[in-house]
This record gives sequence, C-alpha cells and structure tokens, in this order.
Amino acid sequence: MSQISTGVQVSPKVICTPVFCNARFASAPTPTASAWTLHRGTLNDKATSHAAEALMRRSTQPLPCALIIDDPQNEKLRKPSPKAAGQPASAKKLVDTVLADPRPVAKVWDEILTSQAVTSAVLSDAVSILHERKKYDAAVEAIQSAVRNDLAAAWMYDVLALEMKLAERPAPEIARALESRMDFANSDIPELLIAVALLSRFEAWDEAMRICREATELNPDLSESWLLARSVADKSKNPEHRVWARCGILKHVWNDDSDALHDEARKVIQETAAQIDMAGDSPQAEHIRTQLRKASRIDLMLILRWVGSADLDLLVTQPNGEQCSFKNRFTTDGARFAHDDTGSATDGSAKRYEQYVCRIAENGEYKAAVRFVLGKAAGGIATLEIIRHVGTSQESRSTQTIKLTREDVQIPISVAE
Repeated sequence: MSQISTGVQVSPKVICTPVFCNARFASAPTPTASAWTLHRGTLNDKATSHAAEALMRRSTQPLPCALIIDDPQNEKLRKPSPKAAGQPASAKKLVDTVLADPRPVAKVWDEILTSQAVTSAVLSDAVSILHERKKYDAAVEAIQSAVRNDLAAAWMYDVLALEMKLAERPAPEIARALESRMDFANSDIPELLIAVALLSRFEAWDEAMRICREATELNPDLSESWLLARSVADKSKNPEHRVWARCGILKHVWNDDSDALHDEARKVIQETAAQIDMAGDSPQAEHIRTQLRKASRIDLMLILRWVGSADLDLLVTQPNGEQCSFKNRFTTDGARFAHDDTGSATDGSAKRYEQYVCRIAENGEYKAAVRFVLGKAAGGIATLEIIRHVGTSQESRSTQTIKLTREDVQIPISVAE
C-alpha cells in the first residue's frame, strides 16, 4: 500500500474507510450485498474508520455500499468482455504501451479496451499515472474510450472534466462531460464519494468539496460523507470548507466517537473564527460563530445509563406519534437514536448507555419508555438524564432514577419554548 501526499491511501483491493448504507438511503439506489467490493483507497482518517465500524455494529442489517469504482449494474466492468482474450492488464503496463505507440492515442485506447480485460479499477490507476506524468490528453482519451466502449463508471465523468481542464479542452466539451456525469450517477452517493477520493488525489479540492456537498444533501445522515468532507476540507486549507464540514459533523454525526468528533469540530470552528477576527474581518468571524451556534443546537437529548450486563432499551414517542428507537433510528422530523447498547452476558460492571437526540424539537409531550430486556443491572436501577436546549444559555439538566421492572417504565417529558 502506498501513501500519497494528499492523504489518499491507494490499495488495489481494499478501501481503508468502508462505507455502509441502509434504508436511510431514501433517495439513493440500495445495492445488494453481493454486488459490492471495497476497492479503492480513500482519505486516511482514523476517526472515519472507527465511525464506519461502529455504524456496521449498530445497524440491524448493515449493508456494504457501493464505495467502489466498478458499477454493479455493468457486467462488463466486473467480468472480462468476451472479446478480451488476453491476461488482465496492469495500469503501468497499459500506460507504457499507450505512450510508446506512435498511433493516435484514442485509437490505441480503443484497441486495448476491446481486446484486453481492463477493469475500471485498473483504468483508474492508469488515469492516475497519466495525471502524475502530466499526460492529460492521454488521460482524457482513456476515459473517453471507456465511455465509447460501454465501460463507463460514474467516477469517470468528474475526473474527465478535471483532465479536460488541464488539457485545455474547449469549455463546451467540459460542460458536456459534467452533464453526462449527472445523468449517469444521479442520486448515487457511493459513486459520488469515489469521485471525491479520486479528485482529492489530484488536489482538486474545490471540485471534491462540491461533490461532498452533493452527497451530504442527498443523505445528510450518512456520517462517512461528513468525515470524508472534513478530511478534504483540511487538505484544502480553505476556512469556509473546514467550517462547513464541521458544522455538518455537529449536526449529523452521532456514533461512538461523536463526543471527540464534536469537541474537535467546535475547537476548529472557534479557532477559525478567532483567526479571521484577528485578520480584521469581524463580520465574517461573527458569521462563523453564528453557524457554530446553529449547528450546536439540540432542543432535547435523553441519555439512559446503567451499570451491569443488562440489555435495556430506550424508546421515545414524539408528539406527532412517531417512535424513535434502535428499530427506527431516524424520524421524519430529524430526531435520531444516537447510541444503542445491547448489554453483555459476561461483563457485569460495564457502564452502559443509550442516547436519543432531537436537534429541533416540536413543542408538546414526549414519552420516554425504558424497557428491560434481559441480564442484570446493578441495583436493579437505571437513570434517565434529560437535557433541554443543549449548548445554549437556556440549557437545563435533570435526572430521574428508574426502578426496572418487567413492564416498560414510562416517563413523560414536556417540551416548550
């Protein structure tokens, strides 16, 4: 595995930061588990990796998503073409062959892609090599040949547009490439994240951040999109990108590492505002602080805590009648079940918790229910911490001790402005 200076790890087989999807991909096509292979390197971020692993553990049926270059709908990308009789090609060998051939580059690529077993993964490596060698025209022809020969993948269009710019191709050609990408990869978050990783390798930070914004708009509850955006933003050194990504983390990233992630996000945003203030742009600094206050807003947070091996469930019924729990982690009004603890058959001294978060809570009565499932809780009790208006001057906290029984224990909670 090689380490690129941009922070992108490149591996011929494995993505260091896997992404998982579930039914929350409301607007994106959900793949089948057998279709996906975790293939290409993405930004190296320890917190991102931990978040992905935590997401997989907590999901009832986690499903590896399409964070690949190969399109599962295109059999030609996953299986050699019947015309491809040769052995699978390597990226470096392809590049050397193309550059050594005196014929037009487009013709050479067409011949290769119709006679050899060239996967999308190998082709992407070849494009990366050509980019690093500043052979932008050859990179453009490689991608265009893949498209002509029915080997297109969504990542190609973003990279094609970038290579066309570097090759100084006419603006209308570049615009057509971007339009084709939108048709090809519409609402496909995993494909967008692939494009982010590839563009980051080329230090095309603005283009990568534009796609990060697309991905987070399609599904703001996918933590990996925000963590990837943070990595790209930091590499770009653009204050606007860094603040935007961290505000997104404060709003949408809730996992086992969220406390540390949120602390880091607040620290970076505050430091950025201070630096801009010192540079003499006080209005912009205050705007950033306003963004931080809005991103930090949580009207209602519930934390169920207990000690022991017991498995307890926290269920919250909202004023609109919708219930939030480990079975329904996201509600239509933006509340989320942030942490589920399934207990343990052996660890009787562990400190456990479940957490519910509602950033913008509707006025009315919320009904929290504590359900005893199995195991033992120290003293046969649990505590429910109720926090209103988190992070504001109106923040209030209260704690209720709950005697566990075989029946659900109901706790009414009123919310009012």
